[in-house]
Amino acid sequence: MRHLLARALLAFAVFAALPVAAQPAPAPSKDSWAARRDRLREQIGGGIGLVPAAEAAPKGVAFRQDNDFWYLTGLDWPGAVLALTAEGAWLFTAEADRTAPEGFVGVLPLSSLDVAIGRYAADGLWLHAGQEEYYSTPIVPGEIREFGDPFARSTARAKWADGIAARFKEGRRKSLHHRVARLRLVKDEGEIAILRRGVEVTGKSLMDAIGGVKPGMKEREFQRALEQGYVDRGAGWLAFPTIVGSGANGTMVHYTANSGALGRNELVVVDTGAEVEMYACDVTRTFPVTGAFTKRQREVYQAVLDAQRAAIRAAKPGVTMMDLDRIAKDVLADRGFRDRMPHWTCHWVGLGVHDAGEYLTRLEPGMVITVEPGVYIPEEAIGVRIEDLLLITEGEPEILSEFVPVEAEEIEKLVGSRRK
Repeated sequence: MRHLLARALLAFAVFAALPVAAQPAPAPSKDSWAARRDRLREQIGGGIGLVPAAEAAPKGVAFRQDNDFWYLTGLDWPGAVLALTAEGAWLFTAEADRTAPEGFVGVLPLSSLDVAIGRYAADGLWLHAGQEEYYSTPIVPGEIREFGDPFARSTARAKWADGIAARFKEGRRKSLHHRVARLRLVKDEGEIAILRRGVEVTGKSLMDAIGGVKPGMKEREFQRALEQGYVDRGAGWLAFPTIVGSGANGTMVHYTANSGALGRNELVVVDTGAEVEMYACDVTRTFPVTGAFTKRQREVYQAVLDAQRAAIRAAKPGVTMMDLDRIAKDVLADRGFRDRMPHWTCHWVGLGVHDAGEYLTRLEPGMVITVEPGVYIPEEAIGVRIEDLLLITEGEPEILSEFVPVEAEEIEKLVGSRRK
């Protein structure tokens, strides 16, 4: 895996030197990170909460910070530990020359962490040892990439937490994972600005790639063109492995081989997302290679689109993603596709492409979700999935990816329209 990532990092360094088409989104202010820490501190009371950063990456491998550590600090410090107490936020690090960033009480050596824990543990020892999805990797357009086990980091974190708990048995050990996850669900203005930028990068790159498609093109060629658009627009990471599935390949929900060709008269499912400023994006479109749906393809496509629109209309405060899933699947059942959708309709999006949060959580303004129904008919080599990113508001949801064509006629016009 390491040699693949090393090669990816080298190629990314070359691509990153290319001019970008737009300015990056503004980063959240220091006040935003401080406010997040304060909200978490209120839940800790007189105890101490510990959130570890990601470990330093091996030589030649790009470092990416842990999502929760980043959410609470905005710092790219490997191997550090964030400690939250009633007095404020402290950072513990092996780097002796670190100075305290604005908003932190101080920076102390990791060797003194046990002393700090001992002072507060009797009033509650809150440890972050939760499950963390970790899909991101540097973009190398069109190359095969090896993605690590998304739960490997959680295992290391759990061992770390167990070791601390064993030394401080008098403290009441509690988990911070679900509390941080709950905070991450509602996005602040800075986060929403970054997500808008990620959708812009993803959507425009996807439109360019579909506009340049032609029969006989390889799935990997399409992937390369799409991801080159991400690089040109300033994104350095993929939110997850790009899916480009033509014909029967498009009936496999998590197909990532991208080793086939775009066959004439076939539908192509493209599920993709750039990562911008640590935040993921996730958009899916399905299109006919020739630029014209067959009667049967259009029937399936319209059923999926109608199911998606029905769920989007219902995406308002107070409902759950399970409610939206039922609404979308009821539409598909009415069209004769009851057993043709094997996955959930929605998921949270933020620092993770399948972000932290529960399916039974009621939607609130500021939450961001996807709506992605699909129908898969392997015996007819027809797969259709349509996915958009939604921002929940006080009223109607805002479709952040609405500018990406989705109506059948719009898709037909887009296919091949930008071919050189």
